[in-house]
Amino acid sequence: MFEKLFSFQSAVQMHRAAPLAQEREDFLLHLHQRGVCRSSLRSFAASLNQIVRFLRLNKLRDVKESEIESAARRFKYRRSKRGGGPGPCTKPYFKWLAKRWLRFHGRLIPTPPPRQPFTHQLREYQEYMTSEVGLSKSTVQGRMCQAAKFLRWYSRRRKSLSRVSIRDVDEYFATQARNLTNVALASCAATLRAFFRYAESKSWCHSWISCNIKSPPIRRSHFTHVGPQWNEVLRLVRSIHGENPAEMRAKAILLLVSIYGLRRSEVIRLLVSDFDWKNMVFTVRRAKRGRVQQFPIGTDLSDALLQYIRYARPLCSIPTLFVTLGIPYKPMNPSSVSFIVNLRMKRWRICSAKKGPHSLRHACATRLLEKGATPQEIADFLGHRNSKSVGIYAKVDTKALRQVSELDPCGGL
Repeated sequence: MFEKLFSFQSAVQMHRAAPLAQEREDFLLHLHQRGVCRSSLRSFAASLNQIVRFLRLNKLRDVKESEIESAARRFKYRRSKRGGGPGPCTKPYFKWLAKRWLRFHGRLIPTPPPRQPFTHQLREYQEYMTSEVGLSKSTVQGRMCQAAKFLRWYSRRRKSLSRVSIRDVDEYFATQARNLTNVALASCAATLRAFFRYAESKSWCHSWISCNIKSPPIRRSHFTHVGPQWNEVLRLVRSIHGENPAEMRAKAILLLVSIYGLRRSEVIRLLVSDFDWKNMVFTVRRAKRGRVQQFPIGTDLSDALLQYIRYARPLCSIPTLFVTLGIPYKPMNPSSVSFIVNLRMKRWRICSAKKGPHSLRHACATRLLEKGATPQEIADFLGHRNSKSVGIYAKVDTKALRQVSELDPCGGL
């Protein structure tokens, strides 16, 4: 691998003479197979030499994160012969690459997470949301994360949950407001409100906290489209011709999130076995409430999926439909779906307030509303429990509303 990266023989010899040459070369080959460019690999090769040197590794051994932190601190503040110091990103870059290299070889000893306070209460709350309320796994994880974060902050002030007050909650929101938007704060407030409602039912705290948690004001416009217009959605889908594996996969994903209104988490959970090509239907496991739905496979989706499966999807034993294109193969994550949609919406300059898979879900709901579908029909199609949630997606057609407002109701009298 060193011979492919460096043109001068002296550079190749220098990298081979340094300790752990084989371990460094294996890691660089792994990155090369995953599509990392040559210039980045050369930078990684040089940095790995410094990592081995400052960690004092003559042979590969288990390394703690605290040891990496100490080595990065020494590396950051070292001075070169010319007197210039390293840049401000040297320390985090050193730590990131060292952890990634050691994790690849299974030699990184991670720092144990700090003890979570009020573990018993959190475990009981999790069981309540899962078994009694029946919330989805992702919803439970999100609520648990927010509640645990607040309890860690609160435990540094007081040790007993019975002493918590609304002032503590307000001070917590004040610390979070520096880094969160009003929408994120409103979501956090709703999550804590639900937690304290359960805590009050168990007599863990005072009974008036949940009703006094107020969300910040959010400006909502019910007359603007969050997603793109439908003609823009069609232009986006038709712009992808499937010339390479990445484009073939992207077209199939775009059809699923726009024509069928699937969430990104529902897309990545699709299995190859979910598609019944004999009856031309496919099964979707909804992210919320665990519902299962079946949809017909349209002609466009059929062509895109067959092209992806035959010419783009790697031959691997992973059951999920959409997998990574580089070695090692693994199921796609939700952020990859967002990146695929966002990148192509920006590339083709699609006009939309939001750019991502959820904006295409908005466009799908609005299109169904324009075609005359009832709110309940749209809710069933999108996988919602009731029709009240449809208002989030299906927005009023501003142009049609303006035409109605310009009519003279008394003109014909």
